[in-house]
Amino acid sequence: MRILVGALAFVLLAGCMARPMNEVRQDGPFKVLHSKKTDKALAECVQYEWQNQSLFGVTPQATMQPGRDGGYTVFTAASEYFVDIKQGATGTDARYYVIAKNWIAKARLEKLQSCL
Repeated sequence: MRILVGALAFVLLAGCMARPMNEVRQDGPFKVLHSKKTDKALAECVQYEWQNQSLFGVTPQATMQPGRDGGYTVFTAASEYFVDIKQGATGTDARYYVIAKNWIAKARLEKLQSCL
């Protein structure tokens, strides 16, 4: 009986876990933006703005790491909101991904746009 309850709890909690970034990327970006800034300058601005954006009275963490194919990825806790930033021939492309298209996604997008 304990094993059954444990297995049920595991299945229920698994539904609450965030989807992996690569899976979200396969769905396509929520928004694609362009900037004349370098990829590094844009990524640092987005990280700073997202770290200083208070939602629900708390300041969330935003992390920046090198992108898999160059550029940078800036993401929030559980990778609910993230942006792939990569230098292109005519500027920098920012591909913004979200898990849930809600008011928080729009608030993050506004901060991203302020960095362009």
